[in-house]
Amino acid sequence: MLMHQSRSAPSRVIGLALAIAAASLIADIASARDDGSVSTVVNYSDLDLSQATDAKQLYTRLQAASKQVCYAYVTLSLRMRRMQDACYDGALTRAVERVNEPKLTALHGSSQPRIRVARKS
Repeated sequence: MLMHQSRSAPSRVIGLALAIAAASLIADIASARDDGSVSTVVNYSDLDLSQATDAKQLYTRLQAASKQVCYAYVTLSLRMRRMQDACYDGALTRAVERVNEPKLTALHGSSQPRIRVARKS
């Protein structure tokens, strides 16, 4: 019985070390996203933002870029998923603000979910 315990001990230590390494990697990625150090460039010089269709096309590009920056890995953790969603929302909002085009801002405002609370009469 002692022999069986000594064989499984190294595999437990290796498994624990891998779990700690994975957790620290995820924490590093999350902290990099929180401080805004991860970014990407979206080119829109080919678009005329006074046109609604071009503003929609730029918004689609900004959405894709925000996903690329914030969803670099798949997670099953609800906490990490919320962090990714917050990163995406923040990145998209900051990008729309930086472009500072009224049609794009209106498009972004209309795409935000509205929460309505029913009130008992």
